[in-house]
Amino acid sequence: MPEHTKAELVSEIETSWSKLDTALQRLREAQLTEPKDAEGWAVKDHLTHLAAWERSVVFALQGKPRHEGLGVDEELYLNGNDDEINAAIQKKTASMSAAEALAELRNVHSQMMGLLNNLSDEDLQKPYSHYLPNEPGEPDNKPVLFKIHGNTANHFNEHLGWIQSLIMWT
Repeated sequence: MPEHTKAELVSEIETSWSKLDTALQRLREAQLTEPKDAEGWAVKDHLTHLAAWERSVVFALQGKPRHEGLGVDEELYLNGNDDEINAAIQKKTASMSAAEALAELRNVHSQMMGLLNNLSDEDLQKPYSHYLPNEPGEPDNKPVLFKIHGNTANHFNEHLGWIQSLIMWT
């Protein structure tokens, strides 16, 4: 993703969110919980996954550790791979209903947009490490805009495709 302005980032997030939310509004309860992919994920698992990763960036922008936003142990966050982290998120959120998962995703997204609205173009170009200077692990000196984009617009588009594929199986 080349350098974006805040307006471009917000527009991209809003467009991808609108597509995802519109698709989710069309689904019945059974479509959110019953069809599962080869990994055992239902649509609601995709929703809790998206909420966790978006929340992790909300936490980062607030100066809180990302692993807390993900709801995983720091050790797993620092030393596990994405599949292991995602499996831990899925296990932790397995008992959530589809309605709870959807409400959580919408709530977290609202928090993200509220934070984003208060950031300037200059704020978005600050390195990720500016927001979490004491986070262990490799320092990330890319603009925080990349983390926001990757865990919102890009992530929504990626999972929308998987959700649509999952629903087509039913």
